[in-house]
Amino acid sequence: MTNKGKERSPLIAVYPGSFDPIHNGHVDVIRRSVAIFDEVIVAVTYNPHKDAALFTADERVEMIREVIRDLEPRARVDKFSGLSVDYAERIGAKVLIRSLRAVTDFDYELQMAQMNKQMSPSVETVFMFSNPRLFFSSSHLIKEVAGYGKRLPELVPELVIERLRAKLKVG
Repeated sequence: MTNKGKERSPLIAVYPGSFDPIHNGHVDVIRRSVAIFDEVIVAVTYNPHKDAALFTADERVEMIREVIRDLEPRARVDKFSGLSVDYAERIGAKVLIRSLRAVTDFDYELQMAQMNKQMSPSVETVFMFSNPRLFFSSSHLIKEVAGYGKRLPELVPELVIERLRAKLKVG
């Protein structure tokens, strides 16, 4: 059975995360996701009551917007508080994108995907592996190394390096 004459609605995917800060592993997943889905929303998660992030949600949104500007309108940035699956349903997304670096990520991510499926059967989770040369990248490690004044151009977009250095007050 075909859908001749019927237009399908755009397939919208949400890539949720704290992105504190965004790094090249994230950017790689976003770029590859845009090649698969009609629209990818990079959704910055935050909790207004206990967010311990280095950058505010608005600062993270602004950095991501600058980094993925060339992917607009297929990719855009938003922020939300609460459950990713609720956000996806609210905006009409059918897919949650989760990135995996190593086997240690998989157990946690699988549990989360199963819980999301239980709460919202219409939203699928798609796992994407990070580029192998960026496997060890994490926002936590990047902030720690940047705090010692180290530049990480192979791991972090230049504009993010500059924002990190300013925020951490390192020369």
